[in-house]
Amino acid sequence: MVIIRHTGLVTKNLKKSLWFWKNILNFKIKKDQIEKGSLIDKVLGYKNVKVRTIKLEDKNKNLIEILYFQNAPYAKINKVYPYSSGYTHISVTVKDIFKIYKFLRKEKIKFNSKPEKSQDGKVFMTYCKTPEGGYLELVQEV
Repeated sequence: MVIIRHTGLVTKNLKKSLWFWKNILNFKIKKDQIEKGSLIDKVLGYKNVKVRTIKLEDKNKNLIEILYFQNAPYAKINKVYPYSSGYTHISVTVKDIFKIYKFLRKEKIKFNSKPEKSQDGKVFMTYCKTPEGGYLELVQEV
C-alpha cells in the first residue's frame, strides 16, 4: 500500500513561499530544520548539501515541504506550464475562491484566468503561479 507523505517544493525565495503557504492557505509549520551531512549528500546526489526544510501542515494533516537550498549546484530553470509533462500542480479546496482570488491578485500573484465554473457545474476553479514556479489549482465546491 502507498500513501502520499508530502509534496516537496524547492524555493529561491523562502520568505515569499512561507508567506504564501502560511498566510494565504493557512498551513501551519510542523517542522523546521537544517539538513546536512553524508546521509543527505547521498540521498540528494551532491556533496556538502545544506538545505532548510520546512514541513507545513493543513487542517487535514496534508503536508507541503518547502526546501531552501543554501548551496545547491547550478541547475537550469525549467518553465512549467499546466500542460507540461510530469508534475504540474497541487490542487486545494477553498471556501471562498473569489475572495482568495481578489486578495492574491492584489499581492501580485499571477493567474491564468479568473475563477470559472467547471463543465459539470460542480466547482469553481482557477490556476495561479506559486512562488516556487509551479501551479496551484484553487477549487471551490458549488
